[in-house]
Amino acid sequence: MLAKPQQLTLRRPIQDVPPVNMFPTCDSVHSIGEFGAISQYLSKRHYIELNKNMTATLNQDWKIKPNQRFMVARALIGSVIIDTENHRGLLVLSLEVYGRDSDIDNHAEQRSSVGSTHQSTSVPSLGNNDFWIGTLRQSEGINVSMKLILGTYPFNALVTSSVRIDNLVDHPECGPNTVNFAVPPQSNSKYKIYLDSQSWSDSFMFDNNTNLNSIYTHSRLMQLRQLKTRFHEIGTYSSSRSSLFHGYLQQPMTIFTYGKGTTSINSGALASRLLATLATSVVKDGENARLEKSNVERILAQFTRDTKTKLIFLQILRLFDNDNTIPIIGNTDLNSLAEELATLLASYISTSNKKSVIPSLADHLKSY
Repeated sequence: MLAKPQQLTLRRPIQDVPPVNMFPTCDSVHSIGEFGAISQYLSKRHYIELNKNMTATLNQDWKIKPNQRFMVARALIGSVIIDTENHRGLLVLSLEVYGRDSDIDNHAEQRSSVGSTHQSTSVPSLGNNDFWIGTLRQSEGINVSMKLILGTYPFNALVTSSVRIDNLVDHPECGPNTVNFAVPPQSNSKYKIYLDSQSWSDSFMFDNNTNLNSIYTHSRLMQLRQLKTRFHEIGTYSSSRSSLFHGYLQQPMTIFTYGKGTTSINSGALASRLLATLATSVVKDGENARLEKSNVERILAQFTRDTKTKLIFLQILRLFDNDNTIPIIGNTDLNSLAEELATLLASYISTSNKKSVIPSLADHLKSY
């Protein structure tokens, strides 16, 4: 006689490993950016995760190796920051480097924060593997800025243009604030950075050629940082700004470049052209750079109405007295007026970035 059939009960085996570890997510640049709007661009690039040896190279002393400024700006451009917890990624399109030592860089980072609970410096702390990634909240007058910073011991780098690689809609950011990819300082360990292998390779040219004095041999004005002060100091005109793409509308505008390509004859364009004249003279002649009276008069003649900017130009003309030229480096009176022009340019630059640069960057990234 056949035994009565027994109901078969299947039990799942006890799993000691959490499911998240059973199927680990591959947080590589290509896995996160595979379905994003710029996936075609990413597919043509190769990336290397920053390791201890690479970090040691980036951390070399600027006093011992003066060309290190150019090397790190070249090495970090085009890098991708990965948020391993939320599986997000950010492609760095433009950045500005700043030395830690005020003797080397007259615009070295100043420690400032909004409230006592916020991180106030980008210097790596113990456990950060000698490389820091984070968002610093800084007060600028009545505004609070959100600055994405890459930090090492000898320098930090301010991200000035970027784009998310995981978004289906391509919308780059342009300017000193990065709000689409905030990195809480206390979460630094959850972020990784991958360097573009071509940028990393290109950066080593500065080891072999100590005569180079810029990041790129072309477009020197485009390599100057977006600054508003100290135009009487030579460090303001150092080559410290790197961009992934070199077209005029493919990188953030600065006080030195805004007037270069615009067809408008407005106060912003004319102010920018004078500041570009100062910069060009310093890049060419260094400490001996001089501003020619005829250049000021030539730009002044283009004003079509009286404006605050025109009044500043008239004040600059008075500095010449009976001379045809005046020095730029060490000239505090000229600096004060140049700083006023730079402040007036802020709104023009912001508008141009939004209306011209961001759409141009988006179109360029989609062209791959």
